[in-house]
Amino acid sequence: MAVFSRRSFIAGLSTIPFALWFEKYAAAQPTLTRFNLNSVQGQAMLNIYANAVQTMVNTPERSPVGWLFQWYTHNVRGDRTKAGELARIYPVPSLQRTLANQMWNTCQAHHAGDVEDFFLPWHRMYVFFLERIIRKVSGNASFTLPYWDYTQSSVPSGPRMPSKFITPASTSNPLFRTNRNTLAKNGSPIDQNSPGSLNLNSLAQCHYSQVGAVQGFNLSLDSNLHGTVHVLVGNGQGMGSVPFAANDPIFWMHHCNIDRLWASWNAAGRANPGTNTWLSKQFVFADENGLRVLATVRDFRAIAPLRYRYDRLATVPTCPPGTQAAGPPKTRARATSAVELGNQPVTVSLQAPPSTAAGLGDLVQMVRNLGPNRRLFLVIKNLSAQDQPGALFHVFLELPDNTAASADSSNKIGNINFFDAVGHGGHTATTGPQQKFFSFDITDLAKQLAAEGRLTTTPQLTIAPSNELETNARPVVGEITLIEQ
Repeated sequence: MAVFSRRSFIAGLSTIPFALWFEKYAAAQPTLTRFNLNSVQGQAMLNIYANAVQTMVNTPERSPVGWLFQWYTHNVRGDRTKAGELARIYPVPSLQRTLANQMWNTCQAHHAGDVEDFFLPWHRMYVFFLERIIRKVSGNASFTLPYWDYTQSSVPSGPRMPSKFITPASTSNPLFRTNRNTLAKNGSPIDQNSPGSLNLNSLAQCHYSQVGAVQGFNLSLDSNLHGTVHVLVGNGQGMGSVPFAANDPIFWMHHCNIDRLWASWNAAGRANPGTNTWLSKQFVFADENGLRVLATVRDFRAIAPLRYRYDRLATVPTCPPGTQAAGPPKTRARATSAVELGNQPVTVSLQAPPSTAAGLGDLVQMVRNLGPNRRLFLVIKNLSAQDQPGALFHVFLELPDNTAASADSSNKIGNINFFDAVGHGGHTATTGPQQKFFSFDITDLAKQLAAEGRLTTTPQLTIAPSNELETNARPVVGEITLIEQ
């Protein structure tokens, strides 16, 4: 086995490949368990975490194991620039400045040029190295990050913010942050205005990557449950904003749970991408000693080789046999213009494309004749906002006149959020990752409405906020389409 000294890898801006780093520093580690933070073990880990966060916050900003450095790895705060912060914190060129330049703003997939399929492995890397930093800072070699399972509504730590993060509500509590929404601050269920939004529907996805109008597991989890929790917890200066999210200590409990769901999906036999493009992708991170490590997706596709496990995995539904779709996607209807949202429900008519051949524009007839291997999807994309709206938006199909846009309506399709729709670090609605979209399988609802005579050839889509929007948010949906696939 090769022998590597710390000095040899720092000298000359050297970077140690993860496989070699792991062999030297982590291979002998026993497999450790990450616990639900509501468990006895999880609460013990949370106490260790809180003390370590306080230590990291007090660590000089230039240190790779300090809180600000780790926060900025996700994204530099939104009211400052990466170049400006590098110059402020590192006025003189140094190895740490070079490392910061390589690590900061690398969160996937929230920037121009990012690839959506790296969302899950990048965050697994991020949580993995933060966990090791906590072990070093706390002096506890058996520490593991607990996960926040907000999908368990029947337990106190379910959709409510864990009490240690909100009490006491002062700077003496290293887990407390002021930039949270009212429901999160007062310990109410964060989904109180959006029941059903914290669901595990993404686990039903049968493919990792997008397949036409089907999001795939990675994007579905990212856009839906992941983004929903961010928006329900924090405002535009906190968890609700990509640049500020990692400054909230609850961020790590949230992403520990997202990682658990990926592990659950894999444990059920679902396959990750096997392409060399995905497996060979690399990102730079710092370990607990400030060493520069070149992490490769191939080494983070499963958790067992990384020497950790979860005390409980989520149940994953079985994929149906046969092909997921027969033939190419076909656009059946669309909104003719962008839709600006506000504090009142907005209704938009979906029109058949002008190029639709005679007779094929009859959406009702198409739904009635839909083949057994064909599905109908509502796709919503190109979202933008001036600021985080601070609300989810409920989406309804053919909501009857004079009927309230209630979250429990049988006409409800699902929810959308604007977590990644606010410009930051050069990312705007037109320059950011274009792979992101929301997609809802409305086949069964459309067939039911057609059978009841309530589906029209120009179906009405209603989008309503879950609560009052933040001032000047100005959320806009750029594109809505009905796709048969």
